[in-house]
Amino acid sequence: MRTIQKLVKNGNSTQVSIPRQVLTHLGWLTGSLIVLEVLEDDSIRLRKPSPDDFAARGQRPVPLDQSAGLLR
Repeated sequence: MRTIQKLVKNGNSTQVSIPRQVLTHLGWLTGSLIVLEVLEDDSIRLRKPSPDDFAARGQRPVPLDQSAGLLR
């Protein structure tokens, strides 16, 4: 699937719209988190985040729950 989109200024940012057909095809919802990566060839990749995106490399995520005494 391919589409040509225009960059649009929105305040101090510039954005690109993702057509509804593409969102539906990907199963993405408005407000979902995504990862934007700039690749070595100066192209951009959008993807859903993986658990590795939320934890520092080499460290395991620490669950925060009441049994650990970390939340009150």
